[in-house]
Amino acid sequence: MQSILGGVLAGAITNLTKKRVLIDVATAGASGDMFLSALTDLIGEADVLLPVAASLLIYDPSFRLAIGTKEHSGNTGRVLQITRNPTIRLQPSAMMEVLLAVAEEVELSPKAKTFVKDTMTVILQAESRAHNKPIDELHLHETGSIDTVLDIVGTAYLLERAGLFEDTEIISTRVATGSGIISTEHGDLEVPVPAVAEIIVVHDMLFHNGDAETEVLTPTGAALLAVMATEYVDSVDDFVAQNQGVGFGTRDLGKIPNMMKIVVGEVVVEEKKPEKPPKEEPKKKEPKSEPKPEEKPVEVTKPKTEERIGVLDEWNSDEVVVIETNVDDVDGETLGTLFDTLLEEGLAYDVVIIPAFGKKNRPCHVVKVIAPKTGLKNIAEVMIRQLGTIGVRYTTWERLKAARETIVCSLEIDNKEYMVRVKVARTRNGSIISIKPESDDMIRVSRETGIPVRELKPRIAMQAHAVNE
Repeated sequence: MQSILGGVLAGAITNLTKKRVLIDVATAGASGDMFLSALTDLIGEADVLLPVAASLLIYDPSFRLAIGTKEHSGNTGRVLQITRNPTIRLQPSAMMEVLLAVAEEVELSPKAKTFVKDTMTVILQAESRAHNKPIDELHLHETGSIDTVLDIVGTAYLLERAGLFEDTEIISTRVATGSGIISTEHGDLEVPVPAVAEIIVVHDMLFHNGDAETEVLTPTGAALLAVMATEYVDSVDDFVAQNQGVGFGTRDLGKIPNMMKIVVGEVVVEEKKPEKPPKEEPKKKEPKSEPKPEEKPVEVTKPKTEERIGVLDEWNSDEVVVIETNVDDVDGETLGTLFDTLLEEGLAYDVVIIPAFGKKNRPCHVVKVIAPKTGLKNIAEVMIRQLGTIGVRYTTWERLKAARETIVCSLEIDNKEYMVRVKVARTRNGSIISIKPESDDMIRVSRETGIPVRELKPRIAMQAHAVNE
């Protein structure tokens, strides 16, 4: 007879699942913008990177980010287009300061901030070994640009938004490096370039040249992969795909799709009923086992439904999940803590608490959270643990959003220039709906100048309005 433990039949076969992420970089390697494109496609929100991009405007007011859709060889995914000032270069100490400042600005978790620091450290150490110079004497070229900040902080931000920093094992296929000779600011270099070769060797990455006769694995792409991946494999057994994102690079490789995939799934492990050892019998000579045929890599098809993330009648459109629960025995401090946890950690877009009357005419609160669909399980866990509720309800909603952009305005006070980011929303015909200066920037200027925020706000708004008319 089988006994019941916690509702599960003891001794029965149980499936234990663990979240696993497969990074497929076997075809065209990896770069920072490909990671961003693939993660954006995985999350399914075209404007998910806007907070990170907006944070970079202080350092480069000309910085612009556009996210489009691309198709190649039957694969559809995202591609990033970046406009920046190519003359802005950050040297090692400045680069690390900017990375950590932007990570703080977009409120990354401690784990995500460590990821940012570790990734840049991998790049700097590789450059140091490649050039045989101490890190503080390095002169960064391509890796010292502003888009390197976007690549590293943006990847950490998207990994956190997708819930891939917790209870997740990340593995990678053998990575393609490319081949041939390329022209760089250091001169003509053989592929893989020295910094990439250093990262490959130090981190024991499985690699191959691939079909592309140019560089397809960049130093930033190699560093991100080195910090993320815990294992490199040629094939994956027992991998059950649940969702995937496809990210394209900007370079045209002809017939070779310049893309990478990030596939989220589970590894199913069967835990079988323990059996009694059989009675000892005379040992028989076992026949030699035949060698197993070589296993081919698992091909994963895109399981997610068609997304509506483009433009509907020129409005931006996406899908969100609305999660609710009713509580009648929770104090104000607990409710306030829930606000901080969901908003400061970037799990939710908005949190609303509505006073109501519930069962037996008791005063209660309806807690309503609006969040990306990928955050459903994480948010449900936070709500159940912090509120003590025994369950939540959720629905998926489509929403339309006005076109938004972030610009930088220069404000001169007492012969000193201050840079302030401003969010501008527009109607379908391009006319301005609202102009809102970034609160943190106004507070910073107010502290430095002594001018109240209420006086700064109209001055900045008027300047932004004049620029956009």
